[in-house]
Amino acid sequence: MRSCRVSGALSAVIIAACATLTVGPSAATAAEPPHHTKLPALKPLNAPKQSLRKARVELLASLYDQLKAAESEAGSELIVAAIEKVWSQSGSDTANVLMERAGLAIKARNYELATSLLQALTEVEPRYAEGWNQLATIYFLREDYENAMHQLKRVLALEPHHFKAIEGLSIILRETGRKKAALKATRQVLAIYPHLKTAKQAEEELTREVEGQGI
Repeated sequence: MRSCRVSGALSAVIIAACATLTVGPSAATAAEPPHHTKLPALKPLNAPKQSLRKARVELLASLYDQLKAAESEAGSELIVAAIEKVWSQSGSDTANVLMERAGLAIKARNYELATSLLQALTEVEPRYAEGWNQLATIYFLREDYENAMHQLKRVLALEPHHFKAIEGLSIILRETGRKKAALKATRQVLAIYPHLKTAKQAEEELTREVEGQGI
């Protein structure tokens, strides 16, 4: 398999994305990506929220395009790192604190506390998809699949290409016996992230189970 041709540029993409979304224009200028990368120019943090949202959407669209076109698993992982960094930016100090404390609660397996913290987070920042995604994870760990699916649908309403949320839906659908729907969701994941190993394996298994051994 050929190596990914854009790995050098993607390293710069990750640096630029993180710097611009977190510390403002000076760091972004220092980490400006090569001219041949087709990334939108992000606004500094003192720009209106609407402008920041638009810049974020444009950056993610560019990264999703690169993820779909990546020629190798290694190249995909670099792009995923950039995407996840953008996903993680809440734009709210309060949300960041709540997310950090929820993470500690999850590590301690205190799922009740984690649920309370994440519910508070989603009230403070309802447009922050990762808050809903983490809440879905907690419900999944508690085997509350109905609530987990509800939260994942909220994630996808905000981030339609959130391949982790779609994969989460596929896992729940499979666990609850809805294998045909699980296969459809898994194929949606692969349409966004073709080199995702877990989704490729799930597609092979579900295809045999749903469509028969001859497929």
